[in-house]
Amino acid sequence: MRTFLKDELERFLEAVDQALAQPVEVIVIGGTAAALHYGVTRATHDIDTWTTVQGDFAAATQMARVSTGLDIPVTQSGVADAPHDFESRLERVLPHFDRLRIWVPEKHDLALMKAMRAYEHDLQAIEEIHAHAPLDLDTLIGRFQDEMTPIGDPARIRGNILAVVERLFPEAVEDVARRLPAGG
Repeated sequence: MRTFLKDELERFLEAVDQALAQPVEVIVIGGTAAALHYGVTRATHDIDTWTTVQGDFAAATQMARVSTGLDIPVTQSGVADAPHDFESRLERVLPHFDRLRIWVPEKHDLALMKAMRAYEHDLQAIEEIHAHAPLDLDTLIGRFQDEMTPIGDPARIRGNILAVVERLFPEAVEDVARRLPAGG
């Protein structure tokens, strides 16, 4: 499967903007959000959205594939865990676009979303986000405890959060482990 870098994502999204007849707002999550707003250099396979991809937006993405030659899949994420109030903290990217308004999760929210799955490439992306836009440990753990109702095994998810803490704040792992309930 082909991967795409930030400059290709931006070129593709600019073509989507140009193809739209009216304004569209979309929340982009995952690797694309990390690349567009937080300096993550890892390539991504697609553009995952929190919002539905249909109507004018879906048609514009198809036109962008043709005009750019970039066959970037744009799909609504089938399963994604996010802090309950993350939509109140969205940040706009590529504000120079005329019709396409792209929003991404705030850095702590995006890190938590990626931590729920915690594949190696997710953990690497979180590290890179932290390198470019340092995360605050108390904010990260506070949002996890106060705003997350993760899907899945609580012990696994607790382990995922501790894996993130170990990579970013190794000196705090034991303290965070005591603060987090054993079940999640």
